[in-house]
Amino acid sequence: MTVATSDARSARVGDLLPDGPRRTARRLDARALLLPGRGDLVAYSRSLEAHREDFDAWDGVVEAAEPDGQAEHRLLIVDRYGQVYAVHDARDASDLPDAAALTEWFKFLATACPECGVIDDPVRVGPTP
Repeated sequence: MTVATSDARSARVGDLLPDGPRRTARRLDARALLLPGRGDLVAYSRSLEAHREDFDAWDGVVEAAEPDGQAEHRLLIVDRYGQVYAVHDARDASDLPDAAALTEWFKFLATACPECGVIDDPVRVGPTP
């Protein structure tokens, strides 16, 4: 993860985070940044990993930091420009967004065209006629 944990821990909706890694010039690269706190996230992380292809279809990626010992886990939804769209803090992994919710976020961010407002299909499929 390229964003400093301290920046992500203090981020709020609307804040801009430093750029993450770009996979290719054409991808939109929305990110879900997972900041583990205290407690087990193994099952949660595995459930997200099992949906990597679903996220990838909408140019989404989950990045996880090392556990930092904070009381709560934090998950940030960040668009291609580094703007934070959602912040989820939870002591228990069951209170964090599941894979289906993340897929919906990635779909929303992939289809939100700031230039024209046109909603597209995933990049691999091409624009909607």
